[in-house]
Amino acid sequence: MIAAENWCVKVEEKVYGPYTTEQLRKYAHEGRLASWSLIAPAGSRAWREASRESVLAAFFGEKVETTKENTGPTFGRRDQGNPAPITPGRQRQAPATSNFVIIFESGEGAAGRLESAIHTLGRAFRIVDNVWSVTCDLTAVGVRNALAPYLAPKEPIFVVDASRGRTSWQNYAPEAHAKISGAYMANLAKAQAS
Repeated sequence: MIAAENWCVKVEEKVYGPYTTEQLRKYAHEGRLASWSLIAPAGSRAWREASRESVLAAFFGEKVETTKENTGPTFGRRDQGNPAPITPGRQRQAPATSNFVIIFESGEGAAGRLESAIHTLGRAFRIVDNVWSVTCDLTAVGVRNALAPYLAPKEPIFVVDASRGRTSWQNYAPEAHAKISGAYMANLAKAQAS
């Protein structure tokens, strides 16, 4: 299981965070986070009550029934980890998986720090030292957020969802970030025009 998860909290249409799971546990203990507080994985807009997220439910003395489908990391999953109650006759759909290409800077032992974290995501294999292929049920943002805690503060990472044509990145210099964003926005405008 991935040790770090990042969450945002929505209060009266204002979004706060991201916070780690440990920070949310502390806030719940202090009474600053309620079971009905709206939370979402960082980078997502899938707001739900905190008590509906299996990782957070225990903070409020609630138990979410776990099944094979809703165990393991839930942030950034395509099904957004919504463990809705299992009722007779209700079947849970398996989350859709995607194929990802993960690219990161290979200096200062990044490959060694990231290898075990990458393997926790799903089926993974190394293409070259700093390029991996992974198949899992996360989004591009979810993959990036899962690996970010294992990166040094300025190490860049670029995640490509090859199945759905999505990307996510962080820690690029302003010029590179502007070029990546510009290319993405140009392709988005082109797709919307056609």
